[in-house]
Amino acid sequence: MLFELDTNLEGYNLIGLLGKSTSYRDVYHVREENSDKDMIMIVYNLKALPDCFDEDVIPEFEVAKNLVNITGETKLMFPEFVEHGHLVDEFVAISWMVLEYENYTTLHDYIFSNNSIDEKEILLQFYNLLIGIKELSWQLGGGCHNNISTNSVLVYNDKDGNTKLRIAGLNCVSMKCEGTVTFDRTIPSVLFKAPETLIGHYNIKTDIFALGILLAYILQKKHPWEEGITSYGENLNDARMVRYMKDNDAQLDMEEPLKKIVARAISLKPSRRFQNIEEFAFAIAKYLGIEQQRESDFLTKEVSKKDIFKQNSNTEETAEDSKQQVLSQPKSNVKIERVTGNGFKDVAGMEQLKCKLTRNFVSIMQNRELAEQFHITPPNGILLWGPPGTGKSFISKKLAEESGLLFSVINPSDLGSIYIHGSQNMIADLFNRGEEMAAKNNCGVLLVFEEFDSLVPKRGTNDDNNQANEVAEFLTRLNDCANKNVFVVATTNRIDAIDPAIIRHGRVDEIIYVGLPDDNARKELIELELVKRPHDEIDTNHIAKLTHGYTSSDISFIVKECARRSFDVSVQAKHLVKINQDLLERTIAETRPSVTPDELKQYEKMNEKFIKGKNNERPRIGFNII
Repeated sequence: MLFELDTNLEGYNLIGLLGKSTSYRDVYHVREENSDKDMIMIVYNLKALPDCFDEDVIPEFEVAKNLVNITGETKLMFPEFVEHGHLVDEFVAISWMVLEYENYTTLHDYIFSNNSIDEKEILLQFYNLLIGIKELSWQLGGGCHNNISTNSVLVYNDKDGNTKLRIAGLNCVSMKCEGTVTFDRTIPSVLFKAPETLIGHYNIKTDIFALGILLAYILQKKHPWEEGITSYGENLNDARMVRYMKDNDAQLDMEEPLKKIVARAISLKPSRRFQNIEEFAFAIAKYLGIEQQRESDFLTKEVSKKDIFKQNSNTEETAEDSKQQVLSQPKSNVKIERVTGNGFKDVAGMEQLKCKLTRNFVSIMQNRELAEQFHITPPNGILLWGPPGTGKSFISKKLAEESGLLFSVINPSDLGSIYIHGSQNMIADLFNRGEEMAAKNNCGVLLVFEEFDSLVPKRGTNDDNNQANEVAEFLTRLNDCANKNVFVVATTNRIDAIDPAIIRHGRVDEIIYVGLPDDNARKELIELELVKRPHDEIDTNHIAKLTHGYTSSDISFIVKECARRSFDVSVQAKHLVKINQDLLERTIAETRPSVTPDELKQYEKMNEKFIKGKNNERPRIGFNII
């Protein structure tokens, strides 16, 4: 314990210790000095922080003070933030936070001291708990709680006597971890850890596993692998728990529909679990009869008893209300279809880029089973960025042709909506449709997002809340979407304007700068444009040199303009006049490059800065405030 009880700390009297202490963190029951109001105070000893903490930043505090409900109305699922501060002098160096206090008990004590738990009521609160975990993930930019257990979920009764749950234990929040863990991994309970955490993998699916164990405790008052826990006793550790789970089936004593839900949540293979919180919540909602039409409708509000349908209340009025709700959900009108063509054969130059895409994407997509044997997966997302007119959109379509994928191009206007959260729902609908079509056609779907910077701009304290929610929706949907056979290619001219959380591994795995075409690329592009049109013998090597500094779209424009001029002359002369060398050179002389030398230097400077930043990037403690 960092401080003795009855100590006055920053205007609060410490009257009790709540929960388990660590060498650097205590949670106290405190009373405000002037008002006698009960509060919770969390205190960190800055001199004893583990190495995983970065520059004395306390992620738990940064997250807690920014948590708001999805609707922006109130903080429903977390203890209310009051204030936080620092105390540093010659004797102590601490950071502290105060939260609102209710007469809480832990979910563990509630379960094992209450013999008459109302199943529907507690499942309803579990559904709301999932909303809270999803909200937390949004605030973390797609991160996770990592410390879900029956001791980190609190229970209290509101003024009307209704049972409510609150989420605590935020001292392990982080971004997705893939081997390098950015929190104190000794804190989470071994009883709630997914098998992959043994090798340092933490993500939303490990939270789902923990939530599944939590749900099992609620429904049957024991762990699904209770016998292993009992047999190992005090000698239980992570490795032994994982070994026991792999060698023995989970024991689930509950109704069959709930058994299926829990079994899926606690599957030892992440790919067999619910892929996101929405799927988990939708399964609970369906069991309870909560009015949710599909997974993308989830997370709109906390629900109460009045939101649960009676089993036989299928009246015309209810059906009409349900119909109206479905009709009111904005959906994207973007078409997802199969494209045919010559693939990369139509792409002039870009040899290095084509080789990279072939090796890292096309080859894997065309040899999935073999790739799986080597544990090789295609990139979840690819970002092509650079000056305008360099062929980023064109090669994206050719990538779909080369890979044999279904394909769709999405412009920012395609996801625009006049409704609150409308764009957010359209993004969810687009990815859901992609997943459905991928499953139906047994074929991957490639979604190409144009002007990506306008869809996922950097978030800040003064951002429009709806736009921040849209960014958060993208963060959620991009997380391992490749596992659902949906792949993303995004294009932008402004990588510096994109929210940093988007371009992290697990969302956008490949970031490729597409610069101006070199001499060979320009030569090939000129030849591709000319071969479709009547022309005299052209010295394409010379034309390629004359177009140094021109983009791919500039060269296409030049040849098309020559074609137009030759057509006009042919109409007047009443016979065919072909495109010739002189006409090409005159048109080039009259056409300025669309990217100036100064602009090009800025792009190249930005690329060098970005590469340098990536190379020097070190793992940081995981949180990203929206």
